[in-house]
Amino acid sequence: MNDPIENSDRDPGDAPDPAAQAGDPATPAPHVVVRIDEVIPERLVALPLNQRPMFPTMVLPLVIPAGKLSEAVRLAIERSHGWVGFFLTRELIEDGSACTASQLYRVGCAARIIKHQEKEDGGIQVLIQVIARWRMTSVERDTMPIVVRGEAVRTPVDPMDTQVRALAMAIVSQLRQLVTHNPVFGEEIKMVLANFNNIEGPGRLADIAASLTTARREELQEVLETFEIVPRMERVVALLAREEQLTQLKTKIQKQIEEKVSEHQRKFFLHEQLKAIKQELGLESDDKTLDMQRLRQSLERRGAAVPEEVREVAEEELRKLALLDPASSEYNVVRTRLEWLTELPWGVYSEDVLDVASVRRGLDADHYGLEDVKQRIVEFVAVRQVKRDRGGGIVALVGPPGTGKTSIGASIARHIGRRFFRFSLGGMRDEAEIKGHRRTYVGALPGKIVQALRRCGTMNPVILLDEIDKLGHGPQGDPAAALLEVLDPEQNKDFLDHYLDVRIDLSQVLFICTANDLSGIPEPLRDRMEVIRLSGYVDSEKLAIAKHYLVPKQLAAHGLARRDLMFTAPALSQMIRDYAREAGVRHLDQLIAKICRKVATARAEGRRDAVRMTPARLVEYLGKPLLRDDELLAHPRPGVVTGLAWTALGGATLEVEAVAIPAEKGGLTLTGQLGDVMKESATLARSYLMAHAARFALDPAFFDRHLVHVHVPAGATPKDGPSAGITIATALLSLARQRAPRPRLGMTGELTLTGRVYPVGGIREKIVAARRSGLERVLLPLANERDWAELPRYVTEGIAVTFVATLDEVLLHAGVIDA
Repeated sequence: MNDPIENSDRDPGDAPDPAAQAGDPATPAPHVVVRIDEVIPERLVALPLNQRPMFPTMVLPLVIPAGKLSEAVRLAIERSHGWVGFFLTRELIEDGSACTASQLYRVGCAARIIKHQEKEDGGIQVLIQVIARWRMTSVERDTMPIVVRGEAVRTPVDPMDTQVRALAMAIVSQLRQLVTHNPVFGEEIKMVLANFNNIEGPGRLADIAASLTTARREELQEVLETFEIVPRMERVVALLAREEQLTQLKTKIQKQIEEKVSEHQRKFFLHEQLKAIKQELGLESDDKTLDMQRLRQSLERRGAAVPEEVREVAEEELRKLALLDPASSEYNVVRTRLEWLTELPWGVYSEDVLDVASVRRGLDADHYGLEDVKQRIVEFVAVRQVKRDRGGGIVALVGPPGTGKTSIGASIARHIGRRFFRFSLGGMRDEAEIKGHRRTYVGALPGKIVQALRRCGTMNPVILLDEIDKLGHGPQGDPAAALLEVLDPEQNKDFLDHYLDVRIDLSQVLFICTANDLSGIPEPLRDRMEVIRLSGYVDSEKLAIAKHYLVPKQLAAHGLARRDLMFTAPALSQMIRDYAREAGVRHLDQLIAKICRKVATARAEGRRDAVRMTPARLVEYLGKPLLRDDELLAHPRPGVVTGLAWTALGGATLEVEAVAIPAEKGGLTLTGQLGDVMKESATLARSYLMAHAARFALDPAFFDRHLVHVHVPAGATPKDGPSAGITIATALLSLARQRAPRPRLGMTGELTLTGRVYPVGGIREKIVAARRSGLERVLLPLANERDWAELPRYVTEGIAVTFVATLDEVLLHAGVIDA
C-alpha cells in the first residue's frame, strides 16, 4: 500500500518495465509524471461515475457542477493533496449529488487532481490523472461527500510470459482491424499502435483497449474488477472481437441504407441504422416496430367484427405511422388514436339475462318500492326475450335526493347481465367531455361515452348519466346539445366522436339518466327520454327500507351483529317522524349510522352490553327531535291554510298566513320570497273575492279598509308556481270572515279569474308530503282525478280526497263558507 508510484505511464498493478526504468530519453512521456515520493492514500473522497468506469493511466479533464460534488472535490484538494476515488454507480442515477456509498461498486480507481480552476457558476474544472485500481474496504461517510477507506490493487505481471505475449499481440492485431472501420476512436487507436513498443506493461495495453470499445458499463466494470492479467486480457480480446463484428455490420448496413434512402428521408438515417443493427443481431425491435406489431395484432384480433369504415381508417393510420419519426409529436397523436380504435370492443356484447322472474327478484332484493322503475326494466327484458336482440333504451329517473336513483342503475346492470359505467354530468360545461376533443389539441382524448365502452369492454353496457339536470353551459359549448345525438334512438346508431372521427353504434346501450328537477333539462333533450318519476317515500316505505336494507348495511359497515344492536319498529318510526321527514332515506341512513358509531365506540371502551333501541333512548343517541307536528294542523286559526307544493327535493307542505291591518287605503303585501306567478295568484284571489263579496257574505269594504299581508314560510326558501292559488284565496276569505279552516286539511290547485280550479302537477309527491305531515283530508282539482287513481294504495292510505272544480267548492269543503 505504501509503495511509491514510480511512473504514471505504467499500470501500478504491472511489473516494472526495464526500458522505462532505464529512462530512455527518446521515449516520449505522454502523461504527467507522479513523483516517486508520493503514495496512494488509504482514505479517499469517492466520486460517482454514471456512464463508464475509468481505467488507470487515463488523463482527462472534467467539469464538476456546483453543489455537493464540487464541494467534495474541493475537500479532496484541501485535505488529501488532490487524491480522489472514482467509482461506477451500480444503477444509473439522475442526481449524482444524492448518491450514497451503497450505490457504488466496490472497485474503482484512485486518481490525482493535477490542475483545477474555479468557474463563475460555482463549479470547478479539473484535470485528473488516473493512477491505479483501488478497492473499497470500508465506508467512513455514506453521503456526499462520501469518504471511504481501502487499498490500491497491485498484481505482479511477467511480460515475458508466453500467454501474456500472445494475448497482447491479439489485442494489437484487433486494434489495427478496428481502426480501418471505426473512425470514432481512430486517432486514439493509431496513437496506441504507434507507441505500442513504448507502452509499459500488458495491463496498460488491456485497459486502454477496453476503454476504446463501446461495451456496456457493466462489462467494462468487470474488466476493471479483473485483477489477474490473463483473465483481464481475455475479456478485452472478447470485447474487441465483438466490437469488430459490430463495426463491420455497421458498415454493411450503412451502405444498404444509403442505397435505399431518398434525399428527403436522410434525417431518419441514425434511427434506421439503429433499427437495422438490432434486427441483424436478433435483439428486440425498436419501439416503433413494437407499436406497429401490437396495433396490427390488436386490429386483426377483432377480425370481421370491426366495421369496414373503422378498418379503413385504422389501416390508413398504420401506413402513416410507418412513415413518421417516433420523436415527432404527430407520431404520438396517430399512435394514441390507433390504440383507441383497436382497443374498442367492436362486436363484443354481453349476454343479457332474459329471465323476467329472475330479474324482478333481483331488483326487489336490492331496492324496496320503485315499482315504476322495476316494471320498466322488466318490460325491457321481456322485449329482449321476445325479439331476441340486444337493443338499448333511454330512461330518465326523476325524483328527490335519496330515493335510490343512482343505486338502482348499478342494480339494473347487475341483474340483466351487463357491464355498468357511471359518470356525473353535474357542472359539466365542455361538450368535448361528451363528444371528445379535436386531435389538434394537446392532451386530446375521446369523450366519456367512448371511454365507457372501452372500460366496460362491451358495446352494450348500462351507462348512467347522473345529475343530467345540472349540466352547465360555458364557452366550450353546450353539453346538453352534445347529448342530443347520444340520446336520440334515430341518431345514436351513428354516433360520431370528434377524436376518433368514425361512426360508433350506441343503439345497444341502455342509458339511464337521473335528475332531481325535470325543468332543469332542456326541452329537446327531455323529449328524447322516457321519464319515470320517483316520488318520495311514505313512512311505511321508509320503515320497511330501514328494516330490510339500511340497518343491516350499517351494522355490517360498523362491525356489529344483530345481537349487539337491535332497532325496534317504534324507534325507527319515531326516527322517521321526528328526525328524518325528507322525501328520501339518505338522512335516515345517516342517523342509523350515527347510532351504530356510538354503540361501536362503547364496545371499544369495554361496554359490551347489547343495545335495544327504543323510542325512549333516541334522545340519548340522537339528541332532541329535529321536527315536531305543527299544532296549527290540529288546531287551525283564521287566515292560516295548509297548501301542498312540489320541489326538486320532493313534495312539501307550506302554510299560507294572512293578517289584516286597518288602514285608510287597502292594499296587498306579499312576503316569503314568492315568485311572479305566485304573486299573480295572490292578486287574482283578492280580486275574485272582492268581485264576489256578497255571495260569500263578505263585507265589500273589507279589502278597501285593510292592508292585507300574506306570508308563506320559510322566508329563506324561494317559492313559485300556480298551485297555491286556491290556498291563498281560502286564507284570505278565512281571514276576512274570521272562520278557521277544517283541521288537518291541505289543498292544491290553480285558480282562474273566473273561479275555476285548474289541474297541477306532482300529485304523488304532494300526497306523500301530506301523509308525512299528518294531514287527513286533501282537496285536489277535478282534472287530477286520473293522477290520484294511479297512486298505489299504500300511498293514499289514510288520506281522504275531495275533488273540486270551482273555488266555491274549495271554500265549502274547507269550512270557511256555509252550504
